[in-house]
Amino acid sequence: MARILIAEDDEDLRLLLRLVVQRAGHEVEGVGDGVAALRAITRGGYDLVVLDNMMPGMTGLEVLRACQDITGATRPVMLMLSALATRQDIRNGYVAGADDFLAKPFSREELVERIHLLLDERAMQFAMTPPGSAGGVA
Repeated sequence: MARILIAEDDEDLRLLLRLVVQRAGHEVEGVGDGVAALRAITRGGYDLVVLDNMMPGMTGLEVLRACQDITGATRPVMLMLSALATRQDIRNGYVAGADDFLAKPFSREELVERIHLLLDERAMQFAMTPPGSAGGVA
């Protein structure tokens, strides 16, 4: 079971995403704006963050940029959600620090699949990193 933060300003969508991710077997918390998302991410303890781009306070891109100094095991995987999904929008997400990008609208199954793939990749990355090295668990 992973600990996941859902950062989405649309309350109905945030509640739906929380329910979907909880039913997939994860512990989930939700916040409704970019400032609260950054505060929660900085506090730590999340394995993955589902981050909407267009939020009040700070955009998802701004949150990603603010998190670029978080490295190693303390850095959660970042899955960006956005209705803005041109190639440039997607590129901007990756450049800002997103690990993956999911364009709205999307299916529940696609969200859960992406979350599990990202968590599996993270687990393999840390399993293959020697203890004591950058990104590894000492």
